[in-house]
Amino acid sequence: MAIANAGTSVSNSFVTMFSDDVKQAYQQSSSNLVDAVRVVRNVTGSTYKFHKLSKGGSVKNKDRFADVIAMSDTSKSLGSGSYAGSTAQNSVVTATLNNYHSGEYIDELDQFKTNVDLRGTFASAIASGLNRAIDQEIVDALDAASPTTDIAAGSGLTKAKFLEVHEAMNDLNIPTSDRCIIISPQALTDLLSDTNLVTAADGLVSNTALTSGYIPNVFGFRVIMSTLLTKNSVVRDCYAIHKDAVGLALAQDITARIDYVPSKASHLVLGTMSGGSTVIDSDGVVNIQVTE
Repeated sequence: MAIANAGTSVSNSFVTMFSDDVKQAYQQSSSNLVDAVRVVRNVTGSTYKFHKLSKGGSVKNKDRFADVIAMSDTSKSLGSGSYAGSTAQNSVVTATLNNYHSGEYIDELDQFKTNVDLRGTFASAIASGLNRAIDQEIVDALDAASPTTDIAAGSGLTKAKFLEVHEAMNDLNIPTSDRCIIISPQALTDLLSDTNLVTAADGLVSNTALTSGYIPNVFGFRVIMSTLLTKNSVVRDCYAIHKDAVGLALAQDITARIDYVPSKASHLVLGTMSGGSTVIDSDGVVNIQVTE
């Protein structure tokens, strides 16, 4: 498609290519944490309410022909029956959505319109900025929550502390599937340095760790390293979470565009995203305070 005015316009085909580049870069270098949480897309509004249903129970020895009573209905008599377990209660937690912009001004239009490498460089930079925004939303939600379990790892993250986290989640009946642990680079070094966990003779996991310098999973937890975790003095807040315990609501996933800005005599290449995160169930979050 021809360019009507090289000074103030960019062809529609180029804008489409740039948008596709950003989306591809966004997917290939995806957020570290988005796959570890529950995600709801196409949200309408500035907030989103995640529903939480607490642990339920069942009626033991219901009277013959008696009505089945809902777990949440405590106003009715159970007759000779009784509840086995607790009563389910439905509640909601709210995620507030924030708007994010990642962009840059380009004044060398001819080069930008024809140079694929430069286009790809800006697409990658914009995608990375939005990925970090999503991860920061999740970390901020974890920091703002009040987890049921706090574990202090005064000498760093070790196999013993990992087992303590594992037991704490088991005690709360957190499902063993879809668990992950979000740790800092120093905490990963602590694990790699723990000879009780990683030795040359330990087998597949340790061999992978020794050759790659990374531990993909331990005791059923997928290990995720993040540089965004909050540090207070010498204590870093790391987290073990279950996927359903943390929610991410996205009103708008990544959108890319190019606009001419006369006051800048430049084009603005821009990526935008709108989303927010919250902790749904504090039982499914363990705060691990790692001393670094």
